[in-house]
Amino acid sequence: MEIVLASGICGLLLGRYFRVYVCLFAMLFVIPAAYFVGHADGLTMGVVAFISGVVALQGCFLIGAMVRIFIENFEPQRAPSEDFI
Repeated sequence: MEIVLASGICGLLLGRYFRVYVCLFAMLFVIPAAYFVGHADGLTMGVVAFISGVVALQGCFLIGAMVRIFIENFEPQRAPSEDFI
C-alpha cells in the first residue's frame, strides 16, 4: 500500500501549489504503479491499488487546497505605516 502513501503525499503537495486540473493528469501516473502491483499480486489487487491511490490523491488534494485557501485568506494584516517602508 505504498501507492496510497505516495498518492497522499503527492495530493497534499499538488493541492498546496496547483489548481484542480492537475489532479486529472496526476491520476494517470497512478495507472503504471497499479499495473505493477496487479502484475505481481493479481488483477484484483491492481484495481484496489488504483482505486485507493486515486481516492488518497484526491482526498489529500482537497486537504492541501483547503490549507492554501486558509493561508491566503488569513494572512496577518499589515499596519498602514508598513506600506511606505
